[in-house]
Amino acid sequence: MADSAPFYRNMDRYFIRLKKGERLALGAVLQKHLRATPGQAEQLLRQGSVWDSERKVRLRDGGMEIAGQLLRVDRPKFQISEYELAAGDIKFEDEHLLVVYKRGGLAVQPTPYSDIDNLLHGVQKYYDGRSVRYKAAPVNRLDLPAQGLVFFAKDRKSDIALNRLFQEHRVRKRYLAATSAFAGVQPSYVIRSALEWLGRSKEALTYVRFCRERQGRFFFLVFPQSGRTHQIRRHFQEQVAPLLGDVRYGGAASGSELWLLCFQYAFPHPFGGRTVRVRYLPAAWQEALGAEGAE
Repeated sequence: MADSAPFYRNMDRYFIRLKKGERLALGAVLQKHLRATPGQAEQLLRQGSVWDSERKVRLRDGGMEIAGQLLRVDRPKFQISEYELAAGDIKFEDEHLLVVYKRGGLAVQPTPYSDIDNLLHGVQKYYDGRSVRYKAAPVNRLDLPAQGLVFFAKDRKSDIALNRLFQEHRVRKRYLAATSAFAGVQPSYVIRSALEWLGRSKEALTYVRFCRERQGRFFFLVFPQSGRTHQIRRHFQEQVAPLLGDVRYGGAASGSELWLLCFQYAFPHPFGGRTVRVRYLPAAWQEALGAEGAE
């Protein structure tokens, strides 16, 4: 479930084509047409912001000669930092799979303006550094502002097996969500509705259980039974209350943190069949929930 709209709000897009007969090095093109310094041009290339628009490939060699190509530059409005996977973000690992924690605001996969500031990039570097000879790809997705656990396979057989587990709904997911306190909260909700995305409408089902009230917030356990785009956020807006920090669906002003966390998975291991449970509750959520945590 990807939250793509912020990518375009957070960047400026430019198209550049040289005059007929003109030839320049790519770095010089960026400096001339974007009024960029040599260092800024190099940074745009290094972070993956420059594209051959017709071939749809990123360009990184500032010395390559540009003639008639149509260039596209997706220039972010903020500084890009390369993402490094920290050891503390690894919540489960064996020879077949890796489960890691994604913080809110970190993209799972490359964005139009960069391919070095995302979870996938960090996992691939981790694999390369440990001689895991496989091209990393996330098995599940999380919205850009959401926090939680993301699966990666370490080989082709594991990738196929993990994807099949998700497709067959054999992976049990638990989320935590928070709203402002409101009148009329119910002990539980069964939310079923058709959700439209990119012109297509699909049925979605979410089970919700009220967890507790603390410091003006309501906390809920959430059990999504389908995986539609922004499903939990949209279902809360429709039938419960907007999630705290949800800029898109009415829960906050810009700059607030989204209170949505995928904190637990239980699934049969693809090799051997034993039940694996992976759970992680960040310190901020532990503090907000109180000593009891989420059961």
